[in-house]
Amino acid sequence: MGESKRSGFALPAVLGILALTILACATVWRMQWVNQQLLNVESHLIRNKQIAEGIFPLVVQDIIGFSATNSTFISVTPDSSTSLRHFAGTDAQTHAFYPTTAQERDKLQVRLGNAMCQAGICAPRTQVDLSAEQWRNLLNQSQPVSMADLPSSNVSAFYWVEVWLNANLSELVGSSLLQTTPAIPSAPSPFIYRITVLVQDNTSTPTSELTKPRPNTLVIQAIWSRATETAQTGQWHSWKLLA
Repeated sequence: MGESKRSGFALPAVLGILALTILACATVWRMQWVNQQLLNVESHLIRNKQIAEGIFPLVVQDIIGFSATNSTFISVTPDSSTSLRHFAGTDAQTHAFYPTTAQERDKLQVRLGNAMCQAGICAPRTQVDLSAEQWRNLLNQSQPVSMADLPSSNVSAFYWVEVWLNANLSELVGSSLLQTTPAIPSAPSPFIYRITVLVQDNTSTPTSELTKPRPNTLVIQAIWSRATETAQTGQWHSWKLLA
């Protein structure tokens, strides 16, 4: 009688221990799964950051008018082999372009109208520090990066270039120096450029059970300026990771 009672108590105890062991194993497995997901997200962000940093030189080439076809800098009247991104054109044209004078920047602002940018070229009237999500909502005003310039087909990239008057030269805005066309080679550059690059995965990854799947997105900004109006190189002033 006594031994049967002890056997009756032993079985629930064993079952309880087994249940606790299963629960502990499930908890450890879930923690490992969560850590793996966090490592995947971190690795994607590191990869996207490296891709974004590699895009900045391409944006600089776009600003200065570098032609990959003939390895020269665009400085003549546009034709079929050059880009309208570096010429204001006529008043009847509506394309966005990189201005070379303060007057051209005013013309660019008129063309943009209420839009902040067009094809990745921006001329804001007031300085606004947008969040990463706000830049993501402006993808329709960005310049996409060619897939040939990206290391992986699993990502896509876009950029915007804000053209600002150089604060150090603000007193020269109305002078003949900054209004001259074409640019004077030795003249200081009237502009400073804030470049925003967005890189995102083409596949979505759930961030949690409570949120909708969103692509891993990285947005990074940098400020760049040219030493002179026609310099082929420039200087980086600051970097900022938005997300």
